[in-house]
Amino acid sequence: DGGRRFEMGVDYEETKRKLIEKKQELGKMMEDLLADASDVDVNELSSLDTNHLVDSATNMINREEISGKLESIKVMLLDIEHALAKLEKNKEKFGLCELCNKPIEEQRLAVIPWSRYCIACKTKLDKRR
Repeated sequence: DGGRRFEMGVDYEETKRKLIEKKQELGKMMEDLLADASDVDVNELSSLDTNHLVDSATNMINREEISGKLESIKVMLLDIEHALAKLEKNKEKFGLCELCNKPIEEQRLAVIPWSRYCIACKTKLDKRR
């Protein structure tokens, strides 16, 4: 087995593969959003008719939406980087909640392998925001 698993039965190699796959997927999403954002600017410059104000307002909303999505992706990418670093340098800490130090639920890690917190601690954190 060569250290591929820890006591909760998580496969490190499989988890690492999932994290890298998700990182690539998010990178592509970011590229697409940035392309959309630059399209918005081009459209804004290309028309100075009576609809210009409406277009500008719409474009601003689009930009804010894109900005919000980019911010969410950025946070997720940071969490993925953190999880990958943990797998590389600190395997025994992978899968443990960073607040209470208890194991993160297997189902949660299976779906969100970059999870830093167990469900109980994540719920508490979300309530504080």
